[in-house]
Amino acid sequence: MFDLERWEEIFETISKNKLRTFLTGLSVASGIFILVVLLGIGEGMRNGISKEFEQDAANILYVWTGATSVEYKGLNPGRRIQMKNGDFDFTVQKHQDELEYKSSVY
Repeated sequence: MFDLERWEEIFETISKNKLRTFLTGLSVASGIFILVVLLGIGEGMRNGISKEFEQDAANILYVWTGATSVEYKGLNPGRRIQMKNGDFDFTVQKHQDELEYKSSVY
């Protein structure tokens, strides 16, 4: 396990090749430094983005259109659902007591 001759050879090689040893140590240290910096940047971005999303309302409701999955009154499944401004106005009138803020984006 612990071979004294092997360690003597290692230290002899290190002392003979001082520039190579220094440059190797420098590149390993700079690689570790860059890794730590990149991990810090990534974690900082994750925390910043999470902080931004925390400011969004937790009780928000998004409604968007899609495609039908079953047939209805003779119409084929897979039809695209379309919403119009009247649908938004109808929803606001019907549920105006329950909706504090309303906005439509088309």
